[in-house]
Amino acid sequence: MTPLTSADVLMFLWILIGIMLVVVLYHALFIVVDVRRVLRRVNRITEKVETVVLKPLAIAEQALSSIMELFEHGKKKGKNPFDRKNIG
Repeated sequence: MTPLTSADVLMFLWILIGIMLVVVLYHALFIVVDVRRVLRRVNRITEKVETVVLKPLAIAEQALSSIMELFEHGKKKGKNPFDRKNIG
């Protein structure tokens, strides 16, 4: 049996580093793929929450614009619905 030289130990370490680097890159690939899946799910959930929140706001906006049109139409006729002279 021949004694191990520093070159042999160094070569063994480089081979070990190479193998570990391949393993780390393999795991990093799976982590990136999983993160992309999670981000897609989060994106879908936020889109659903956004639609749930924005639907009532859109309805309120339509109602407010209809009320504003009603008041503007009343002003064009010369009647102010909030004028005390028009009450009773």
